[in-house]
Amino acid sequence: MSGRRSGATSTVVGIARAARGVAYRGRVEQLNGKVAVITGGASGIGRALAHRFAAEGMKVVLADVDEVRMRETEAELAEGGAEVLPVVCDTSLEPAVHELAQRTLERFGAAHVLCNNAGVVGKGDPWTGPMSGWEWVVGINLYGVIHGIRAFLPIMQEQGEGHIVNTASLAGLMAVPGAAAYNVTKSGVVALSEGLFIELRSAGSPIGVSALCPAFVRTNLMDGQRWQDRLGAEPADSANPMVRTVDQMLRDGVAGGIDPSVVASEVVDAIRTQRFWILTHPETRHLPVERMERAEKQENPA
Repeated sequence: MSGRRSGATSTVVGIARAARGVAYRGRVEQLNGKVAVITGGASGIGRALAHRFAAEGMKVVLADVDEVRMRETEAELAEGGAEVLPVVCDTSLEPAVHELAQRTLERFGAAHVLCNNAGVVGKGDPWTGPMSGWEWVVGINLYGVIHGIRAFLPIMQEQGEGHIVNTASLAGLMAVPGAAAYNVTKSGVVALSEGLFIELRSAGSPIGVSALCPAFVRTNLMDGQRWQDRLGAEPADSANPMVRTVDQMLRDGVAGGIDPSVVASEVVDAIRTQRFWILTHPETRHLPVERMERAEKQENPA
């Protein structure tokens, strides 16, 4: 698009502005007794969400490929009196996510909150390694979110109430060198979430959408990644110095990150207030703004 606002640009801006004027209905304010579905719910942010939702009196559906950790989280929640449904689920596979939705309905009869939270960082070199490295990350981080929305949005629309939280990352708002597949998928999650938010609000839908974009959170993200054997041999570690340097920086950042419970609290607040953006680190919020300011000036990335 040119610097002068074109007809197409004006149309897009008009749609977005019109969406802002549509009043919400069916807001999920009262969480007690409602049903929350969390992918990647066995550990990290997902586990923290499960505990927070349970503390709010919600019934919790845990979905994860790591059954051992998922059962441990289930036991923790059950000990506190929560109703829990654990489901082994590979979110990169559409049938598995639709089965997750079906089992949720069979057990609890509804799904009020969906947290598309399962994610991985990546393995191997994105440019010289096997394409299976890309397929793995894209399958979980991006298609997992798509599958989740396609499986649960119709349920929420039918019941007239619901909220979808898609876990992206600060990397969805600004590129991190040495993490190509992660950048692509998290940027994609932000884009599809924002588009979905505008679509639903323009249509007067009661369903809320939030994009969760944390910076460093103290989780097992770097070491808890489970390769999918159906994709073939696991890619070898990259020999690229940039990739190795960034990997260590990420590990250090995660080790010193905020507690996942802080993220969970932000998510609950966003659901109650119908807030789209969940930026958990105030000290980093200026970075994507500076990026777009450079874009406006047509300056190269810094």
